[in-house]
Order: sequence, then structure tokens, then C-alpha cells
Amino acid sequence: MNTTVVKPSSNTLNRDGTFLKKSEKSVFNITGSVKTNATSREEVCDSDNDLNRKEKNIDDDNCNIQLLWSDFRDNTTMHGLKNANLKQRHRLRCCIWAVAFVAMACSLIYTTFEQVNIYFKYPTILNTHVQTQTSVKFPAVTFCSASPLKKQALPDIPDLEYFFLSHSVIGSNVLTPPLNLSLSEYAKYHLPISASWVKDTANQIEDLFLICKFDGKDRVCKSDMEAIITPVGVCYTFNSRNYVSKNGHIMTSQTGSTSGLLLYLLVNQNNYVYNDIMTAGFKVMRFRFTTIHKGKNSEEITSILLQYQYLPSPYKMNGEQFCVDTKSPEYKNPLQYYDVYSKTACRMECKQNHVITICGCRSPNDKGNYTICSLAKWMECYKVESERFDQNGTVQGMCPCPTECEYNEYQARLSTGYFPAKNYDFIFNELGITNIR
Repeated sequence: MNTTVVKPSSNTLNRDGTFLKKSEKSVFNITGSVKTNATSREEVCDSDNDLNRKEKNIDDDNCNIQLLWSDFRDNTTMHGLKNANLKQRHRLRCCIWAVAFVAMACSLIYTTFEQVNIYFKYPTILNTHVQTQTSVKFPAVTFCSASPLKKQALPDIPDLEYFFLSHSVIGSNVLTPPLNLSLSEYAKYHLPISASWVKDTANQIEDLFLICKFDGKDRVCKSDMEAIITPVGVCYTFNSRNYVSKNGHIMTSQTGSTSGLLLYLLVNQNNYVYNDIMTAGFKVMRFRFTTIHKGKNSEEITSILLQYQYLPSPYKMNGEQFCVDTKSPEYKNPLQYYDVYSKTACRMECKQNHVITICGCRSPNDKGNYTICSLAKWMECYKVESERFDQNGTVQGMCPCPTECEYNEYQARLSTGYFPAKNYDFIFNELGITNIR
């Protein structure tokens, strides 16, 4: 069979006599009545040519990379890199430079890693600043009697004083066997305590405070002292938050036995009720300078104000703890029963919720709307579980109570003396005050 190759003209005529646009050249193989396209000569190549071309391209890429590396090595300001060239004449010197360069590079990477790691740990530096001030704000000072209950104010319940004795610190099954509360005569011990119990059985201001002075000036104890309910009962606070909001801060600039807060307190042990402690006197909390005359001793308490400030998260304090920034505008107090957050208030609320969950009732000294325990359940359940909480560090650790980023602390120094001096005995006797000893 004969084959004829026909190559058409690049310019063809239409029927109307015009030329068509120039088209690509093509070759046709005509065999009988079958027409097929043939590849142009410029596009024909075999597999060997493709392989050689790919190998050549790879060699060209490798050559370009080597040229770039050589140019970077010879012109970089990185000390020692250009001397680590294996093509140099002195191979030993080249190896020494190479080892030194690798060692320094590893050291740089390790140092960078350590510094980044330290940075993200947010380390802090403790700065101690001692400052003497000519005048300071006098803080709130709270006074609690060693006997929160007043014997004369106890309700008419059979053997109530003996009941408190059997559950006191000295009570025992041998010396003071507990009452048989299953008897009908003790039915009142199983009734919920009334909400007015705390105020009705507490010591009043006139029962505890005889004379109040501040910076040498007489003060009216009844107007300056505010009754507050604490876990130990009713206490009285001088310069409370409510007093400051109405009258402003009390400033003080003097120290000494005649300056600051001077109080004459009445211990009045005849009205004491058996409780968890066997001492007589007062507990003083959070103070700067106070002079107290009580019983046979005169106590002068001087304190130093310490202000602590920590950086908020992500910075840590006391190891792995984060403080809570109570001064932040976005901060919301999580406590339910306390207006101002503190770690102490948070622990007290956590303890209260823990004991209420177990006993199903609250102490008459607790805040909230839960049912108040009966006398029997108060002593036999609530008191017992409260002591267990105080002794169990694991349970306390479950309370989410971080420390405030800013708080104050007072370090106290106590000095005592005999009160009153013997030459004042006849004066107090004429005034009818005979219970001073």
C-alpha cells in the first residue's frame, strides 16, 4: 500500500476568497480512507532523552545549592564557619573549626531553650521596702470575750450548764458523763435553736467595756463598738467598716501607753459558761496599737504593719500558687456570706459548707439561711465535724481559696504589767468596783 504525505499550506482560502488565520502546522498520514494526526518533528523525543534531561536538571540543582552554600559560608559574619571548609589544604584545622562550630551551635540552642523556659515560668524578684510614716490609718480591732455566752442570759433549759460542761474541753465520760437526752425532760435539746439565740445569750457592750479612749481622748464605747457575729460568738469591733463608711478613717500618729486605743475591759468571770477554752480574758484580732487593762494585768500591744503585694497570674507566689487580684475591675467576689474576699473568709465559708453537708444544719453563729442545729446536734455533730476539718489538711486543701495579691499583716509585740497598782485599790473600792484582781 502506498502512503502519501500531504503538508497543507499555512494560509488557506475560504469560499468567499479570504485567507484564514495562520494555524499551527500539522502533518497527516493518509492511508486509504483513514486519516490520523502525526506528531510534529519538534515534539518527538524518546525516553532516554527524558531521563538524561532529568539527571541534568538534578545535577544543576545540586550545583546551585553548593554554590549558594559556598557563597554563604565564605561571606557570612558567623565566626568560624568559613574555616570549616573540607576543601581547604589543612584538613586538621578544618576539623577543629568544625567541631568548635558545632559545639558552640549546640550551646547556643541549649542556652536559648533554657532562657525561653525560664521566661515562661514568669519568675519574680522579692523587693522589701521599709517606710516610716508620720500618720497611718488605724485598722479595725475586734475583741472577743473568752466566754461568748453569758450565764445569766441562758434560756430556761434543764441542766443546760451541765450540758455545756460535759462538752467542754475538760468534759469526759468519767468526770462529767453526758446527759441522757433520750429522756422526755430533755426534749428541748432536740428542737432547733432560735435565730435570736446568739444575741440573746451574748455579752453586751456594757458587760465588757468600762472605759474607751483613743489618742488620749474619751470615746463612747457603745457608739464606737459594733457587734459582729463570728464563729466563736458575738464580738465587738472598734473602727469597723460601717463606722469608716459613715465617719471616715481614724488616723493615728502617736505611740505609747497613753496613745492609740486605750480600753478598760471587764472580764466578769462570774458570768462565764463552760466552753472549749479554760482561760479568762479577751482575744484581740487585727490591731496596730492597743492598750488593754483587764483583770490583774495591763497589756500593751504594739504592732508593725506589713503590706504584701504580689503580681497576678501568670506570675506565681509561694511556689506553684497563683494569687487572686481582688483589685481588678473584672474581679467578682465568689464568696456567698462575706462582702470582701480574703483567704481567711474563704476558708471559713468552705468549712461551714463542708460541715453543713455532713450534719444537715448550721451553727447559730454561722451565716446563711440553713436550718439551725438543735443543742444536741450542735454539740454532737457540728462541733465534732468542725474539729475534724481543722485537723484534716487534705480536706482543707480541697477548698479553692487562693491568697489575695494585696493584703496587710500585723506583727504584734506584747508587754504586760500588774493592774491596778495597790495605791488605787481604795479608789476602786469607793467606786464599788471590787472584781479587779
